[in-house]
Amino acid sequence: GSADGSADGSADGSAGVGITQDELNRLGITDGQNVTLPIALMLLDPKEYPSFSKARKACRKGYIIIHRGPLELEQRGEEEGRSTAIDESEWENVEDDDEDEDGGKFIFNRTKSIRGRVADRVYPNDVIGRQVRMHGGFYPGLDSKKPPFDLPVVYEDDHFAIVNKPAGVVIYAQRGQGHGMMTIRAALPFVLKPPRRGTLAIIRRPVSVHRLDKPTSGLLLIAKTKPAMVDLTKQFVERRIKKTYTAILNGIPAEPIQSSISAAEARKMGVDIDIDTEAAEANSGPWQLIDSPLDDGNSVKSAVTVWKPLKYAKSLKAKDGTVTLVEMKPKTGRYHQLRRHMAWIRDCPIIGDKEYDGGGDAMDLRGRGLFLCSNKVSLEHPYYNTEVGREEWENLPDNEKWADGRIKLSHEGDQEGGKGIVQVVASIDLPGKFDSFLRSEEERATKFGK
Repeated sequence: GSADGSADGSADGSAGVGITQDELNRLGITDGQNVTLPIALMLLDPKEYPSFSKARKACRKGYIIIHRGPLELEQRGEEEGRSTAIDESEWENVEDDDEDEDGGKFIFNRTKSIRGRVADRVYPNDVIGRQVRMHGGFYPGLDSKKPPFDLPVVYEDDHFAIVNKPAGVVIYAQRGQGHGMMTIRAALPFVLKPPRRGTLAIIRRPVSVHRLDKPTSGLLLIAKTKPAMVDLTKQFVERRIKKTYTAILNGIPAEPIQSSISAAEARKMGVDIDIDTEAAEANSGPWQLIDSPLDDGNSVKSAVTVWKPLKYAKSLKAKDGTVTLVEMKPKTGRYHQLRRHMAWIRDCPIIGDKEYDGGGDAMDLRGRGLFLCSNKVSLEHPYYNTEVGREEWENLPDNEKWADGRIKLSHEGDQEGGKGIVQVVASIDLPGKFDSFLRSEEERATKFGK
């Protein structure tokens, strides 16, 4: 937004510009300590707001912001052209040239700002801002509030981001479901930075390029530009984005010899398995393959999941007296593929899966939600592999170029003599409930089991 002025009787925010008595009489102002917002607009910017009706219209359209009290000073961070907010409550900086001598910016503090209405009154030292759309970014309006849940940002640049979706939150609101502001879509503008000016085809609002079920937690890809959205969508369609999930199953899933495959075979299928050396391949051990078509509602389509067990824990309530921590790598992305494959093909539903656990004794394990997390993703960068983007990436400072180890240059599948492919690899720790559940089940089984 751009600041119109300070409500101290001055048109440009500085002292010394007076308002004539004739103007006060004309506007019906009898108390100099406060005025209604439309009148303040007419006083501060008579050219933009020559009439009461025009000032009221600006208020009704939600263009006007009132900051209660003087603006606060934000200190510039180390990155050139970037500012580091004092805390998360502070909203957007005003115009780029509104700086103090030390290079800090004056900002609108979200907790002290309201969207001005016709009936609102303006007091001495209040600052009035006019919110306008500016090329190079999008910020949420002050008529919305940050949803009351954390949405950690795992990776971010000007083109796309990766966030860690919490369990129990939907990505988009659905009509009649009462989700309100409890959506990822509503939270994204509060946690992501708008792309820098000059970035091509910025999307007004960051958008998810795929979905995770409401009870599933983990990594979610977010596009910030139209080219990134198109490229990431294409990567999903062509199955070039490799995802890893971790889950806890009810029971001990069978591992038939005939469906066992090596790490090398799994990697050739296109799933993300790290076997850079022979030792790594040996330590990876065998994997299990589920190749079983699933009905997606319109037709039956192929569905392929590669998985292996990681850990077993005793349980008084689980099938076979055991719960199993497994790692799963889907080659395809069918509706509820992992949940249905484990429940229907291996007869070991994911703990907390109300749709596929079959009810009965499994209901005793539902208390802590679904134990399914998307904890790793590998993809080609949607911009840095273009001709222009690659040149830009090559000239980035190392800390931004390699993104603290999340970006790497891969030559897998690259043509001979090629420059390599800029890849982004992001991973997160499992939610704390995974370890605490396994530990508590084991402790109870040891203490009370026969």
